[in-house]
Amino acid sequence: MLKTENLSVGYSNYVVVEGINLEIREREILCIIGPNGAGKSTLLKTIGTYLKPKKGVVYLNSQNIHKLSPKELAKEMSVVLTERVNPGNMTGYDIVAIGRHPYTDLFGRLGERDKWIIEHAAESVNATHLLSKNFFEMSDGERQKIMIARALAQEPKVLILDEPTSFLDAKHKIELTILLRKLSTENNLAIVVTLHDIELALRIADKMALIKDNRIVAYGHPEDIMKREIVNNLYDLDSANYSEVLGYFELKSPKTVKFNIFLICGAGTGSNVMRFLVKNGYNVVVGILHKNDIDYTVGKTMELKIIEEEPYNPISQKNYELALNKIKSCDIVIYTDFPIGEINKLNKKLVEESINLNKYAIKYEGSVEELKEKLNEFIK
Repeated sequence: MLKTENLSVGYSNYVVVEGINLEIREREILCIIGPNGAGKSTLLKTIGTYLKPKKGVVYLNSQNIHKLSPKELAKEMSVVLTERVNPGNMTGYDIVAIGRHPYTDLFGRLGERDKWIIEHAAESVNATHLLSKNFFEMSDGERQKIMIARALAQEPKVLILDEPTSFLDAKHKIELTILLRKLSTENNLAIVVTLHDIELALRIADKMALIKDNRIVAYGHPEDIMKREIVNNLYDLDSANYSEVLGYFELKSPKTVKFNIFLICGAGTGSNVMRFLVKNGYNVVVGILHKNDIDYTVGKTMELKIIEEEPYNPISQKNYELALNKIKSCDIVIYTDFPIGEINKLNKKLVEESINLNKYAIKYEGSVEELKEKLNEFIK
């Protein structure tokens, strides 16, 4: 459907990204991510023919896209850029109707089929109720729906979107990304989109291209290329780590610490505790966690000290003694309401021993505010 061949993009005599070889077919979404200024928008503007290539070719159904007439191109591809538009007093219907201009006569008259397509385009993005509303009265989320409906009214085979979630709140970001997945499947669209939010990109992308240092540093299925080392390097992360299991970042354990805390948890009951403690500067040792536990994944991503056990194995006496010695030297013990079974029953014994040792022991019952109050009591 859409293919770039040894493409280089940029402005005047300056090349922003070079050696770009990408391919996307119908019903696929290609997400392009990278740090600000890496050239994501420049690449999209070149694919959308707003800019000429510095080198190489963009093919649309085997045709050089930059040699197609504007009318021919408008029937094959639609583009929604991130710039805010100011159409005056035009309604949502007026905006969506612009998408039919490649098909109308010299006077821009709309036929019955054009009107049906306008209505259908709005319906497909859940924006029928916005057709009679003035564009300037709409929220950012509503405007974005109308702009995508306008693009769909062109009946394109390829949809290009530059940062479509810009200016949107969390609810509308999620709605929009789900909508893109739906449109690619139901409308047989090939969609190329730039996104800042990695978590959203991972949820909808069939392929991803990572841009940095004037080149594509990784390209392929997100499940194959979104690895910790690659993503950390992409964003030059120092105080956080990306986790391919979690699909997002976690803060690293801080260099300077307040108190030494031993955390006993499991089955995801300790993840929020770890996040709270790390961002507040506590030194945390976690145990005893099996390597297939979600708490283990979170703690490992944070680079916390973890007393670990192999999956499905009962906690060994050796690890129990190691954890108990750590508890003896710590300031505070925090334990969660973790599920107890045959393989982790020694963790329950660790809690009991902590209390017997007269350690300042806090049971976390789901409220970070209560946890904070109890920590402050100890500090005082």
